[in-house]
Amino acid sequence: MRRTTLAAALTAAALLAAPQQAGAKGYEAASVCGANGCHRVDAAAVRAGFDDFTPFPTPDRPERFFTVHLRARVSSGRLAEVGGLDWLPQSGITRGFDEGLWARPGAVLTGALRRAARGLRPRPAAELNAVAGSRPQARVVEVFAPVTDDNAGGGRSAIAAAAALIAAAAVAITAGLRRRRADRAAGTVAAKAP
Repeated sequence: MRRTTLAAALTAAALLAAPQQAGAKGYEAASVCGANGCHRVDAAAVRAGFDDFTPFPTPDRPERFFTVHLRARVSSGRLAEVGGLDWLPQSGITRGFDEGLWARPGAVLTGALRRAARGLRPRPAAELNAVAGSRPQARVVEVFAPVTDDNAGGGRSAIAAAAALIAAAAVAITAGLRRRRADRAAGTVAAKAP
């Protein structure tokens, strides 16, 4: 399963961009998965290893790789998958699923990943998305345009136009009422005249 939610992608990107204390991330378990299955990573290494990543340049070409699925305890108390990494064991680097930032995990986590990968076949390099010479494509999930005079679909100019219409209507009604009063007064005066 290579799909990831935005939250999982952001979790992995934050992990790679700004490592913090392992306890703060809350990762409690991980699995290394290859073409023929998955193996669990030593839990102590998972808890201790996620505070030690070093940024690394994008590799020149795709390599055979494994996926690492990260789990944390969620509010219900159960362990749930919250993110994942692509791991290139030959280069020894990782990145969040479908992200462009690469990092090298520290020795503790690297050793645990290598032990967990024993007996697994890596996935073919051709399955690794966007490595050399390109950044991952952004996915549009929502379009937002601030309100301006040019897109007055409910913004200030639409409000100003509505206010002008209301003001014009009020002026027209007031003028009409004045004419009626004047007409009535003139009619009353005309009726009283001999």
